[in-house]
Amino acid sequence: MPSKTPQFDAALDKILDILVPHARTCTEKGISKYCEGSFDVTAEDIEFYKMLRVPPPACCPTCRRQKRLAFANYSNIYRRACNVPDHTDTMISLTAPVMPWVTYDYDTYYSDAWDPRSFGREYDPRMPFLDAYRDFLATVPQPGVRRGPGCVNSDFAFYGRGMKDCYYVFGSWTSEDVMYSASIFTSRHVVDSYYTRNGDQLYNNTTTSDCYKCAYASFSSECVECDFIYDCRNCQNCFGCVNLRSKNYCWFNEQLTKEEYKKRRAEVDLGSRSVLREWKEKFETFIKENPVRATRIYQSQNVSGNDIKESKNCTFVFQVERSENVRYGQFFLDVKDSMDVAYSGFAERLYYTQNVGMNSSNVKFSFACKETRDSEFLMTCDNCTNCFGCIGLKNVSYAIGNVVYEPEEYFQRVDAIKTAMLARGEYGEFFPLSFAPYAYNSSFAHIIYPMEESEAISRRLFWQPEIEVAPAAAGVPAAALPENSSDATDELCTLAVLGEKSGKPFRLIPREIAFYKQHHIVFPSDTPYQRIIDRFKIMSNFRIHKDACFKCGTEIWSAYKTSDGYKPYCESCYLSEII
Repeated sequence: MPSKTPQFDAALDKILDILVPHARTCTEKGISKYCEGSFDVTAEDIEFYKMLRVPPPACCPTCRRQKRLAFANYSNIYRRACNVPDHTDTMISLTAPVMPWVTYDYDTYYSDAWDPRSFGREYDPRMPFLDAYRDFLATVPQPGVRRGPGCVNSDFAFYGRGMKDCYYVFGSWTSEDVMYSASIFTSRHVVDSYYTRNGDQLYNNTTTSDCYKCAYASFSSECVECDFIYDCRNCQNCFGCVNLRSKNYCWFNEQLTKEEYKKRRAEVDLGSRSVLREWKEKFETFIKENPVRATRIYQSQNVSGNDIKESKNCTFVFQVERSENVRYGQFFLDVKDSMDVAYSGFAERLYYTQNVGMNSSNVKFSFACKETRDSEFLMTCDNCTNCFGCIGLKNVSYAIGNVVYEPEEYFQRVDAIKTAMLARGEYGEFFPLSFAPYAYNSSFAHIIYPMEESEAISRRLFWQPEIEVAPAAAGVPAAALPENSSDATDELCTLAVLGEKSGKPFRLIPREIAFYKQHHIVFPSDTPYQRIIDRFKIMSNFRIHKDACFKCGTEIWSAYKTSDGYKPYCESCYLSEII
């Protein structure tokens, strides 16, 4: 089939035809403290560049990930001005007040009250594309809230769909009565948890599935009425246990009778702050006394990274399911033949994208798109085909800069733009950090790759200053809260509690207090944001490093460091000793 962009394809072929494995210096070297400095372009990478029709990247894998994660906000909610003409009220928004982007409230943005095509403009291929796109970005409205359909009483819930009675929740699907959590699927009555599936009555869970009445559980499944468990399967009535399979009535891996277990458990009141602290410390020590799986990889072949399920031929990927032939990415499922992706699902042939999925194919350098095909450099577009450099479009084909062309003219213009971009060294990179819809300290990137305000300003990134909020009552330190959750009164809802680590104020709401009292759980001691940071530390911030198996000494990739007191086991040793 003849090329529809012959000039660009000829120029790209000149690059790809002579490309061989080599080391490259990242363009962020000396700028970002997280930069790898130099990185290798491997033979496997080159195969992907040829398949996806892109030149090799200018940035190392770490800097590429940081860019993508800057386009996700899983932690911060603001009240800010609504930029809809004639609107004078404030709105709930993930976009911080400091951001210059035109931002519309949820109801207006996802309505027919405005037409993104009315903001269309022609690109001059002689001008730097990203400069023109930055000017375009400043004019086209963006959503203050990103949320799917079918949500009820969930104004403070974002990204997901089918949520009911959810508060301060990010990225959840068909779940009910969830608070202060992220990535919760088909679950009910969940608080302060991350990545749970098919759960009910859970508190402080991290990566669990099919669990019921469990608190302080991590990397476990099919467990019932268990507290402080780590990497357990099909367990009931267990406390402080690690690596157990199909066990009942165990206490720190010791088998007890039902009567012995019930007696011990009745003596532990996790609604007491001092009691919780004591058992938490014992449990953390016990984890280090036991072998830990160096990386959590299940039913997968030829993969590297961590938290991978039912996948094959994936390299340096994290929190991935049912995917194949993907290099460098995190948070996706059912993705194939892609590279440098994040927050995606049910898609193929993606390159350097963030939050692109839902039946999308052959999409590059784009953010927040679904059911989109054969398109590049898009933001917040749905059901688009053959679009380039567009923002906010729905159900459109053959558009450049939100201007629709006849197919023949579309490809001629795209050919000229991409050829000029390639010659200038522009083509092949994701949007800069400064194009993100969120201030850097609002973004997920800041959780994984924290940055000081002075550095952000020096790099011309947006930074949201601390917003002073007059408390309803005088601030009280978290340590001054009732020792036991059962002693709480209605007055607690009026207090501004000062976090133990952060020193910043936060509020406890009535429904959350009711949950703690019902389940005998101690009140949180810090802000929701600080709790989010602490949870991701349990996930090792989605990083692995070279180490040695604690048992056999084989060199391995591990999410745990022997130098931190852990005993990481290679998969072979773990399976032979634990399973």
